[in-house]
Amino acid sequence: MQKICHLPSDRQMLRVKRQLLEAMMFEGLISFEEYKTEDDKYSLFYIYGKKRKYQCEGRRTVFNRIRIKENSLFYVKNQRLIETTIEDLLEELCSNHKDKAQLQHELWQTVKLCQWNETHLSQPYSRRDSSYEELESELIEGHLYHPCFKSRTNFTIDDHEMYGPEAKQSFSLVWLAVRRSKTQISMLEEEKEFWQKELGLKSWKEWIKQLELLGCHFDDYTFLPVHPWQWNSFKENITEYMAREDIYLLGVKGDQYRATQSVRTLINKSNPKKAYLKLSMNLVNTSSLRTLKSHSVCSAPYISQWIERIIQSDSYLKNEAQLAILKEYAGIIFEPEEGQSENVEGQLGCIWRESVHTHLRKKEQAVPFTALMLSEEDGKPFIDPWLIYYGIEEWINQFIEISVIPIWHLLVAHGIAVEAHAQNMILLHKDGWPIRVVLRDFHESIEYTKEYIADKKLVPHFENIHKDYEHAPEDVYYWMSKVEALRELVMDTLFVFHLSELSSLLEEQHGYKEEVFWTQVATAIDKHLYKFPELKKRHDMLQYNKRKIYVESLLKKKIQGVEEGNFRHLVRNIFYREEG
Repeated sequence: MQKICHLPSDRQMLRVKRQLLEAMMFEGLISFEEYKTEDDKYSLFYIYGKKRKYQCEGRRTVFNRIRIKENSLFYVKNQRLIETTIEDLLEELCSNHKDKAQLQHELWQTVKLCQWNETHLSQPYSRRDSSYEELESELIEGHLYHPCFKSRTNFTIDDHEMYGPEAKQSFSLVWLAVRRSKTQISMLEEEKEFWQKELGLKSWKEWIKQLELLGCHFDDYTFLPVHPWQWNSFKENITEYMAREDIYLLGVKGDQYRATQSVRTLINKSNPKKAYLKLSMNLVNTSSLRTLKSHSVCSAPYISQWIERIIQSDSYLKNEAQLAILKEYAGIIFEPEEGQSENVEGQLGCIWRESVHTHLRKKEQAVPFTALMLSEEDGKPFIDPWLIYYGIEEWINQFIEISVIPIWHLLVAHGIAVEAHAQNMILLHKDGWPIRVVLRDFHESIEYTKEYIADKKLVPHFENIHKDYEHAPEDVYYWMSKVEALRELVMDTLFVFHLSELSSLLEEQHGYKEEVFWTQVATAIDKHLYKFPELKKRHDMLQYNKRKIYVESLLKKKIQGVEEGNFRHLVRNIFYREEG
């Protein structure tokens, strides 16, 4: 069959197209058949859309993940193979013109920003020696599954250059004085002490004086940082609040910050030991609008306190795993009265999170987990020198022991599921040898059930933290109706969309079979249960080794455009064991 390519071989466009089709196939949004080829490594997939028949080469990997060879996607027309476009796939995926136009915009925005990175960034040949802060900018690849991995809606190229993490630009924040009666403030210390510590005594006095010059008093107003991009794009929406003196502009001031991989979470460039700030940004990246929800801002300090108490009370987590978390210790959000806040809901808020530098011990180095699944310009994995020096099997065993098992223990022993995707985890190592893991970002993403939680007395009284929690049903906020939801959250984020990238990379680059990697994971879990036999009954309740398990349908959720719904599909479970 003759191949005809009408398109330029642009690797950024090819990647977006590949991830789009992989997600469509994985989530059952398009039907296909798989045929083994003479090259046992790859299969030939025939894909049947509403408009066309397609074909590509690829691999079916653990949890039914599909991995396509980038240059192999064509549609069939008159016995000819013609290169498929993003628009061809969108025709198969979206029946609604509005949904199609929105998804098309986000996909091409992703292509455009990736192309800018490729053209304008001077990336180091190897990122292996980069500091943690530099890696947050240099890991430009983005989400390895979601096709809208750099959509950043409403970002222009100038915005990307100024505020995207890739360009490594530093900037100060816009600071507001906001009326307390229109604001939710959540912190576990006296507020005056909090501001003096965060701003420094000199700046604190200057800002208080500025308040007084405005005719205001700290008893009636507090301070709130705003991302400069958010301020420039949103300030017209708050003129009425400024006219009513609910908000005063104090100006651009204070420390310099730099964006991390998540764009809206900022590292303090002036002092890396000071807090990371998670700010509201009215843009969509991957599947989520990156504003902040008032109830979660208020919950943040209490959830961090809860998890820290559990760690400190558990000798395994505290002493053996030495699990650490970046505590979210304060949150402030502007929230006018109900009925008056639709245009500003979630748009002006901030969460203060500990810096990883407050947890580093002597000779420890920090690496974002996102780096571990990537390859460098030499074509070898980021972690290649570590694997060679320590041995692949030994390194993986240690890696699983310090990263997977503490998260699993938190789930089984305490009944708390955390969203352990790659961006929420930091590896602490010594010369490449994994020592322990740091977890972060809990305010929207922990789950428990009232029956499975081990210590009900430690659970925060959420109904006293924010009005939204009063009389709220299950499966809306943190409390779920079934333990299956907890298993799904942990296995989705840690296994299906996270460590599967590492196991695939190891097989591709080192011939280290994925089945061997996941057997090591299962063996480590079994050994942990042998060590803690009292957890066996609780562990069995999770049914983590069923033949098939539900996982989240990220693309389906994206095109449906709603937060709640049954966005799940069944996949083959690598942990299933045939009896006998």
